[in-house]
Amino acid sequence: MRPQGPSPPSEPITPDVIILGEDLLAFKMYFAGCFTLLFFDFFLTLGDEVDYVWKARKTPMFYIFLMNRYCPMAFCIITFIYFSILELRSNCNRFAIVEWLQTLLIVVPAEVVLILRIYALTKRNSYLSGFLVSLILVECVIVFYAMSLPGTNNALTLPHVPIDPFHVCILYSDPKMDTAYLSTSIAFDCIVFTITIAATVNNSVHRSHPSILETIRWDGTLYFCVILSGNVVWMALAVNGRPGLKLMNAQPSMYLTSVMINRLTLSIRKAALDAQTTTTVIDWPGDIFPPNPTHDISAFRCVSTLH
Repeated sequence: MRPQGPSPPSEPITPDVIILGEDLLAFKMYFAGCFTLLFFDFFLTLGDEVDYVWKARKTPMFYIFLMNRYCPMAFCIITFIYFSILELRSNCNRFAIVEWLQTLLIVVPAEVVLILRIYALTKRNSYLSGFLVSLILVECVIVFYAMSLPGTNNALTLPHVPIDPFHVCILYSDPKMDTAYLSTSIAFDCIVFTITIAATVNNSVHRSHPSILETIRWDGTLYFCVILSGNVVWMALAVNGRPGLKLMNAQPSMYLTSVMINRLTLSIRKAALDAQTTTTVIDWPGDIFPPNPTHDISAFRCVSTLH
């Protein structure tokens, strides 16, 4: 082990330091709650994941689901380690910029799932799908541009106070970049929500089996409300929040995106299996959402994209 150097002297406890400590404590408690929610939801839906994902044919959607499911959990564990175990002051600046990359690795796979669903709901409309892909590319450009700006992606500077709230590593980025990214993301979600509602209302389904399109419409609405509220809070804090609260909802918003998109996928697959004889006017491409091999493939001709 390396010999421990002398500890830096503690800074005076001023009113500003007390406010910062309270904000950081709230930040860490909020993160702990979202950490718990993410893993609690994982264990709640693990059985459905085995039944509707692992037992199905392994297509590109399978690997996208794995990214949506396990990348947030991996980043959550890494962040928890940085919050709780490691000595941060020597390497926090190097870790903080990774949070921009984390944004892409969590959000983009979720948005890809939504684009594939819109592609099916709009009868393979390549123009709408291409426009949504362009929005994802804009998000990527914003993130990489933000990461390339020197001196704007440092960790929040904290006073040397030897109490737990100040043991934290928070990216302190340019609010303009946060606003640009979040505006594009909110625009993407609004467009997807509008198309989902229009497509599921206009397309008819057999009267005795209305569950598939209703599931898409209901889950899409719930997804939109949760993610929109999270992104709006994220943007408001990034622009106007105190330093300790600036990015309080950044990672939690991404974790909620993961939870919602995975539940969206699992619930629609379950609805498709529960209504094997449903017929719709939508031509579901089976190479995107393949049928479960444990069931009769012929029963999934019209609903296979829901898998």
